[in-house]
Amino acid sequence: MNKFAIIITLAAATLVALAAPTLGEEESFYARLAVGDAVVYGKLAVYPVSLPGGGEKLGDVLTMADAAKTGKFKIAELEEGAAVNTLEVRNDTGKHVVLLAGEMIRGAKQDRIISYDTVVPPGGKFNVDAFCVEAGRWTEVSKHFKYDNEMAPAGVRAAAQGKQDQGEVWAEVSRVNEARGAVTATDTLTASYDDPAFRAEVAGYEKALKELAKEKEVVGVVVVAEGKVKAGDVFANHDLFATVWPRLLTSYAMDAALAGELGEVPPASAIEAYLAQLEQAEREETYADETQNRSSLSKDDMSAYELEYKGRKMHVNMY
Repeated sequence: MNKFAIIITLAAATLVALAAPTLGEEESFYARLAVGDAVVYGKLAVYPVSLPGGGEKLGDVLTMADAAKTGKFKIAELEEGAAVNTLEVRNDTGKHVVLLAGEMIRGAKQDRIISYDTVVPPGGKFNVDAFCVEAGRWTEVSKHFKYDNEMAPAGVRAAAQGKQDQGEVWAEVSRVNEARGAVTATDTLTASYDDPAFRAEVAGYEKALKELAKEKEVVGVVVVAEGKVKAGDVFANHDLFATVWPRLLTSYAMDAALAGELGEVPPASAIEAYLAQLEQAEREETYADETQNRSSLSKDDMSAYELEYKGRKMHVNMY
């Protein structure tokens, strides 16, 4: 049986609760999520995910790209003994900065992606986990990394968060580059993103989906291609989602470029039931400190990764 047929059956039991969410404290973050009808473009069906009132404010938190614009946030190789999977962050913005799994940074000794959602506190130097997405270079081209509005596709992000294996990440990068015909001497993932044809594809998705990100209650999306969920990203509030949207779109557009046909477009109720699995998911805490908790969630064919900031949901991404 098609998995969406199963999900639609589950939806009947959960739809009443999901259709009329409120902001009561007795309801969980996930119980308050509602899903709108898909916006279909190219090989993607994109479902807006909403929270009443546009979600909950988290205080003064910057994204990595916005922090970089201040000139007071830098990422570089370790000052002593550069290492593939660890980078050094200097955060003098005076604010907490959230780095998202799969965000791409260019330069230094090799292009990287952020391994896991991470909140970097203000003041001083901190180490963050990273994965290399450029297997053939270990030569410094810049002191600090450059931040672009780019995020790795779902397969690369999942390899980093789920398999936590550098070899698996490189294998996914090679698969993307081969599929896009962007094979280079260093096999860097950024080559696929720099391809003019891909930039044109991204522009098409931006035009088709731009209104979705303007809806004030929308806090995330679930993306379907080839008749199944490829990825999903849901945030604490609309403002955070809207800020991150441009780089998320590069990830989804690359997923579309790698996909076959669009396939079945499930009803919104099926996606609501898919998200409802987050309530019953098996949860494993993978990291915690005074400001953040990271957990991996699994339920049936869903894998998800959750970041909490000061006890409140900040981001969950699904594959």
